[in-house]
Amino acid sequence: MFDDRSVSVHRFTPMTRRRFQLVCFPPDGRPSSFHRSAAEALAPSTEVLSVRYAHPSDGALPTDAELTPALHDGIAEELAQELDSPTVLFGQGPGAVIALEVARRLELAFLLNDSHGARLAALLVSAQPAPSCRPCAEEATINCPIGVFFGDADPRIGRDEAAAWAYHGKERFDFHVLHGGKDYFAHRPAELLNALSDYLLMLG
Repeated sequence: MFDDRSVSVHRFTPMTRRRFQLVCFPPDGRPSSFHRSAAEALAPSTEVLSVRYAHPSDGALPTDAELTPALHDGIAEELAQELDSPTVLFGQGPGAVIALEVARRLELAFLLNDSHGARLAALLVSAQPAPSCRPCAEEATINCPIGVFFGDADPRIGRDEAAAWAYHGKERFDFHVLHGGKDYFAHRPAELLNALSDYLLMLG
């Protein structure tokens, strides 16, 4: 059974003069070459971390039944120990839904412990429809900007599905249409890196 003991956080090259920490939630639960490319491209202003939440033994993602509040709590607790700067969460594919749940928990954690400088600066999601198209309860929304990235040939997500992410936040909302299908970030990584860099510049 998947549990929070399977969670780990990989920090790429530490950036001592960083402006942001970017935490990546990969689509398959494991750090990817894209995250290493992001760490290099966004240095030195952004430090990149990646969350691993796949089963270490077989690399499988947790099942729906295993995506429990306890798992999200475990990821948030692990991250809270690593973060001390304005934080951007970036979830790709199924990782976007996990990033949303962790964002809700981190906002509370940062509010309760504001002495170490961490705050949730934005939630960015990629190639994933919003978990629900219905307006969320007030207490379930997050208090930071949300940005959505998706491919113009992705059959699962268009402008309406991207716009539904706005229901999960109270602040600024943007979506960015890039070239490609559901795996656009694998085929055109430079385009996504440029879009991420532009978004961080806007935040900063």
